[in-house]
Amino acid sequence: MSLDQTQYFYTVELTALQQHLNHSMDRVVRMRDKAIKRNDVKAADQINRLQRVIDVAQQRIVRLK
Repeated sequence: MSLDQTQYFYTVELTALQQHLNHSMDRVVRMRDKAIKRNDVKAADQINRLQRVIDVAQQRIVRLK
């Protein structure tokens, strides 16, 4: 496999991973909103931690691109 092909697949995989993380973040935001509406502080706190993890992963992908 040539370097151009490798770079192409690398970029495609990073983009796909970024899209998956964006969709996950959307779902997490909806879950957090529901937890807040239910006044479930513990769940909202756990969801906030999950959001931070996804955010860090997204930032790292941006740096890899």
